[in-house]
Amino acid sequence: MFERRIKKITMVLLAIIFLFPASSIAANNAMASSSKLSSYVEYFYDRYSNYLDGGLQYSAPDYGITTFKKPETAREWMTLVSFYKYRAMNGDKKAKLIIQQGIWKAYEELAQRPPHTQSFADAEAQFLMVRMIESVPNLLTEKEKTKIINLIKGYIEGGILAKDLENRAIVAAARWQYLVNYLYDNNFIDEQTKQAIDTLLIAKVDAAIKTSTDKNGWYFETKQKLFSSHYHVVSAFSLLAFGNMIEGSKYLELAKKMYFNIKKLSFSNGLVEAKIGHRPIGNGAQFYLMQGLLGKYFGDDDYKVYLFYGSGNRFFSDKEHLDRLEFHSTIEDSAPRYHDDYAFSDAGELALTLPELEDVDWAGKYFFDNPSQTYSSGLFKIKNSGKTVIVNNRKFILGTVGNFSKIVK
Repeated sequence: MFERRIKKITMVLLAIIFLFPASSIAANNAMASSSKLSSYVEYFYDRYSNYLDGGLQYSAPDYGITTFKKPETAREWMTLVSFYKYRAMNGDKKAKLIIQQGIWKAYEELAQRPPHTQSFADAEAQFLMVRMIESVPNLLTEKEKTKIINLIKGYIEGGILAKDLENRAIVAAARWQYLVNYLYDNNFIDEQTKQAIDTLLIAKVDAAIKTSTDKNGWYFETKQKLFSSHYHVVSAFSLLAFGNMIEGSKYLELAKKMYFNIKKLSFSNGLVEAKIGHRPIGNGAQFYLMQGLLGKYFGDDDYKVYLFYGSGNRFFSDKEHLDRLEFHSTIEDSAPRYHDDYAFSDAGELALTLPELEDVDWAGKYFFDNPSQTYSSGLFKIKNSGKTVIVNNRKFILGTVGNFSKIVK
């Protein structure tokens, strides 16, 4: 009996060490000392930027980027350099210079393409350009800032009219809406121009909703109706931001449905197994950030579980690159297949624009209050006990450590 007790204590200690290695304890303590969203996000920004000090690069093997790739597009430049924001705000001159260089690299890449080439990726890039200008004191001169703003003014309509599909259209619309509001609030466009662009954005979002979401609030891709928990949450969070910016209740109501649908698929500790859908690997820290903040916005106290699960060292598990922010396979005993979560900065910056999300809590709540759910509608039949999730007769079991799941055929 004594040996069994020792063994149990040892397993618990191993689980704690796995989730919170010594290298991250100090950082996690710093996160826990604040209840501000900015502190939650800053941990990821600072740590990943430490990795990027070795070179701006990323990889995503399941999406064709099998070796580390340097930024080429405006989106790649801005998502990577945005991780230096807090270091620059705190007086790090090197970090400030990296952001400045990234902005001009993004500007050059955008400026060589006509407006009709714009897409969701460029909406993200230009959104982050403005966010960095707003956030980092004296980042650009007034003349340089005007040059950036004039580029955005000339490109924004082409971006809105781009034939972005499904989640990309919703993602783009949220960022373009932020930019339109910024241009109007700072007297770069007049009210008539703003109203015309607002109309285009609503049409873009409505068309995307019609083709990619059903009446029950599930997001699907392509004619085959493929489900992806990652893109479901990306769409939901973008709808939340868009609805918040234009005070559009129907978009907020849909985002709320989408949040609670993902909760139906969640283990009691917040883990969502990506292979429930067709995404080839696990969900990253940006997924749990967005899902948690959706719950916060809609008044579900269980949002804290998602933010806790998404915090700490879980998404810095590449032993060759300890500060690399990545997402990886969550199937127990599977080989690691790391993908840089370089779009976390885009999700983080969008979240920081919403005043309702300024105060958050992610410490002290590790499990849902009532994890068990049964659901049947449309393409889904779900039975969730908290530790076992059965989706359309496919069983997923929470793993022994808690950071992984098992699939039972």
